[in-house]
Amino acid sequence: MASKLLQLISVENNKYNGVETNHLINPDIVPMPPSRRTWGYIAFLGFWGITNLTAVSWTTGSSLLSTGLSVWETMVVLVIGQGLVTCLALANGWTGAEWHIGFTVAQRVTLGIYGSYIGIVIRIVLSVVWYASQAWLGGLCCAAVVSSWSYSFLTMKNTLPESAHMQTRDLIGFLIFQVISFPLMLIRPEKSKNPVAVSNIIAFCVLAGIAIWGGKEGGVGPLLHQGQKDLSSSERAWAWLYGITSVIGSLCAGIMNQSDYSRFAVRPKVQVPGTSFSLFILGVIVPLMGIVTASATVTIYGGDPIWNPVDIIFKWMTEEYNAKSRAAAFFSGLALTCAQLSMNILGNGFAGGMDLAGLFPKFINIRRGCVITALLSWVVQPWLMYNTSSTFVAAMSAFSVFLAPLTGIMICDYFFLRKQRIQLSALYTRDPGGAFWYTLGVNWRGVLTWVVCFAPALPGMIAELSGTVKVSKGATYYYYANYIFGWCEAVFLYYVLSKIFPPAGVGLTDERDIYGTFDKETALRKGITPFQGLRVVDGEETQDRDSTATIEATNGYSKGAHADERAVPGSI
Repeated sequence: MASKLLQLISVENNKYNGVETNHLINPDIVPMPPSRRTWGYIAFLGFWGITNLTAVSWTTGSSLLSTGLSVWETMVVLVIGQGLVTCLALANGWTGAEWHIGFTVAQRVTLGIYGSYIGIVIRIVLSVVWYASQAWLGGLCCAAVVSSWSYSFLTMKNTLPESAHMQTRDLIGFLIFQVISFPLMLIRPEKSKNPVAVSNIIAFCVLAGIAIWGGKEGGVGPLLHQGQKDLSSSERAWAWLYGITSVIGSLCAGIMNQSDYSRFAVRPKVQVPGTSFSLFILGVIVPLMGIVTASATVTIYGGDPIWNPVDIIFKWMTEEYNAKSRAAAFFSGLALTCAQLSMNILGNGFAGGMDLAGLFPKFINIRRGCVITALLSWVVQPWLMYNTSSTFVAAMSAFSVFLAPLTGIMICDYFFLRKQRIQLSALYTRDPGGAFWYTLGVNWRGVLTWVVCFAPALPGMIAELSGTVKVSKGATYYYYANYIFGWCEAVFLYYVLSKIFPPAGVGLTDERDIYGTFDKETALRKGITPFQGLRVVDGEETQDRDSTATIEATNGYSKGAHADERAVPGSI
C-alpha cells in the first residue's frame, strides 16, 4: 500500500531524454532542453521589470531618505546600487544561461551534493516569507478594486478582534488574491512571459499616471527641497554605503537564484538587454516617481507623505467617493493586482517551487512546490509585518548578510575557478568519484568561506534588529556595508582556499550531451558530442542510433569526461 502511494505521488520520469526521476533529479531540475528554453529579450525585460513595477520598489526612497541623505543623494545611491545589482544578476545568471541549470543544482557545484541544502533551505524560507508579504500587498490591491465597486465594502465594519492586527476588509482581499493565484501556478515558468509582459505595460502606465496626478495636483512638494541632515563626512560616507547595501539587499534573493530563470534563455546573451534595462533604468525611475508622488501628497492632503501607492488609491476614495475616484481606483487597483500576481508567482512562488523540487525531486516538481510555498505563506501571518511594530521585515532584509557570501562563492567558482566549464552528469550522482561529491557530499571550502564571511556582520545585525544591544561603531559600520564586504571577502577567500586545496574535477565537462541540453552547434562548440538518445516527437518516443548515453544518464553520472587539462581523480 505504502509503495503504491509513493509511486502515485512520485514525479514522472523525463519523457524528453528518458532519465528516471530519483532523489537527485526530475524533469524540472534537469538541464533545460531546447524545447523549454523560450525566453528572449522581452521575457527578461518583463521578469525584472515586474519586480520594479510594484509597491515595494515604489517605496524604496522612503527607507533611503530615512538614513539622512537628501533626495539627490538618494538618487545617486540608487544609480550605484542598481548598477551593481545588474552586474551581479547577470554574472550569477550566466551559469544558467550557458549550462541551463537552476539555482538548486548550481549550489551542488559550489557546496556539494549535500552541502547545497544550505543555500536551498535559506532560499525556500525567503520564498515563503516574501510570497506571504507580497500576497498581503496584493490582497490590499484586490480590496481597493472591490472598494471601488461598493462603498459599503470600503467602509466595512471590522469584525476581527484587535489582537488579529488586521481589518476584515483586508482579510477578504487577501483571500481573493490567494484564490486567484492558485490557477496561475499551473502555468509553466517558460510559458509566463506573455502575461508578465502585459502586466508590465499596464503597471507602468498606472504608476506613471499616479506620479503625473501627484505632480499636477501637488507639484514636487517639500521633500525634493528637503536638505540633507547634518552628518559628519564619515557618517555621510557610511550612510551612502548603507543605502547602496540596502538597494542590493532588497534584491539579493533574486540575484542569488537568477540561474533559475536564465536557464530558460534561448541564448545566453539575450538576458543582458532586458535585465539591464529593467534593473538599472526602471529600478531608478520607479523609486523616483515614488519620491515625487509622496512629496506631492504632503501638499495635497497635508501631514506625512503617503508612500504606498495602494494607500493613495484608498485615499482617493475616502476623500471623495464619486465616479471619477472610483474609476481611477478600479483601474489602478486592477493594474497593481496584476503586477503583484505576476511578480509574486514568478519571483516567489516559482522560486519556492524550484527550490523545493531541488530538495525533494522524487516527489516535488515546480507546480507542487509553488502550491506548497503558497500554503506555507499563511503560517508567516504577513499582516503582522505591516500592521505591527514587528522587526520581522527588517530581519528578512538582513538576510543579505548570509546571501552575499553565497553569491560571491558562486560567481568565483564559475568564472575564476572552473573557467565556465561544468560536468553536468556529476551534478546528479552520489558517486564518491563525482566532481561535486567533494568530502562526503560537502565542499568544505565553500561552507567554511560562507561562515567566515557572514560571521563578522552578525553583531551589527543583532544590534540593528534589537534596538537595545550595543556594539562598537566598527561592528555597526561593517553591517552597514555587509553585502559589499561579505561578497568581496567570499570571492577572495574561496579562491585562495581552492588554490591551496584544489578540488577534483575542476575544468571537466561531459564527453557527450547525455541530457539533450544543447543543440548540435552549441554542443560541438563546447567540445561535446551532440545528444543521442530518447526523444519524444509528436507524442511518440523515438530513439537515435546510440542510446547508451541516456542509459548512463539514468544513473546520473557520465563516466566519460574531459577537460582542458587533465583533472586529478578522486575528491578532497
